[in-house]
Amino acid sequence: MKYIRYYFLILFLAGIPGIFLNYQGFELFSADRLSLSSGQYSAGHHDSRLRVLFNQPHIPAYPSLRSLKYLKLGYEAGIIGGTSHSLTNIGTGLPSFLGTHWETTSINAGAFFRYRFDLDWAVSTSFHYARMHSADSLAPQETARYKRDFYFNNQIFELNAVIEYYLPSLSYLSSWDIYGFIGAGIFHHDPDLTVPDPDNYEKESYSNIQPVIPMGFGVIYAINENLRIAVDIGHRKTFTDYIDGFTRPASDKNDAYFLGSLKISYFFTPIRFIPY
Repeated sequence: MKYIRYYFLILFLAGIPGIFLNYQGFELFSADRLSLSSGQYSAGHHDSRLRVLFNQPHIPAYPSLRSLKYLKLGYEAGIIGGTSHSLTNIGTGLPSFLGTHWETTSINAGAFFRYRFDLDWAVSTSFHYARMHSADSLAPQETARYKRDFYFNNQIFELNAVIEYYLPSLSYLSSWDIYGFIGAGIFHHDPDLTVPDPDNYEKESYSNIQPVIPMGFGVIYAINENLRIAVDIGHRKTFTDYIDGFTRPASDKNDAYFLGSLKISYFFTPIRFIPY
């Protein structure tokens, strides 16, 4: 009997670490505000959702780093709202951020779809509707541009596809992502140019459909398991000098524009088997 008591005492002491780990595992899956989309878990889903996701009859005490990584992958669809800014020959004539007239800021709206197929990479396609306008009256009064007194407004319908690179995160549990993007697309526009003497001005011909190269950077925050919010700034390199409806004979640069976008989206986590 003495040896039997010692045997059960050893089993009890050996089981204490396991009890502690199981308790910690329960606490991990019972956290109130953890998101599957960012490698974390929600209290309302820790039972049925995780059983389906991991395709296992029981929930392990701790997820592997590999599973946390892959939980950030999936599909995302959302809407876009923001601002648009033209960089043309009308105004300061500087097709760069230095030539931005903030008082001519207009609207940018649309929708997008993203597929994040790797922790570091994603592909995205988006549609933008952007209005833009500018005027020579915004230039300094002593300049010839101010005296020319041209004004334009335009509507741009852009469709693009980009590839996104995500900076390495300090933690798999982080709800933040920072990314850069570059891609290609097309846009349709039809500028309306107003000049002081329209009877003596001959309108130039140009194509209303043009290629465009979008590039920029952004940041994403996962609000919860499915909802995400993002902000990005995208410069548009174009191959036309007619976004404002005309070009100067001495002009050696094409027009451009950039969009500031606020994106709200719904994230779909793919169901997959993740071995341990």
